[in-house]
Amino acid sequence: MQPSKNNHNVAHAVTKIEILSFFLANPHTRDTLKGFSLRLFMDFEIVAEVMEELVGIGIVERSGKNKPVYRLKTSYANLEDYLT
Repeated sequence: MQPSKNNHNVAHAVTKIEILSFFLANPHTRDTLKGFSLRLFMDFEIVAEVMEELVGIGIVERSGKNKPVYRLKTSYANLEDYLT
């Protein structure tokens, strides 16, 4: 049975909060999608969706091709300033 659209939306929102909170506490961390999903105990597919969304809006940077590495964009090294 497939999770409902509402469940997916909630999981997506919670994952986004977890990723942003993680970067708030650890602004210099760099890792792969698998690494972030393991660190946060979150579903890999949803972490991938959220990271791409954060890349698209310019909060996170992706580098590399085979195993891309994600990190907080340098201009947002102080995430608190961005969120307030």
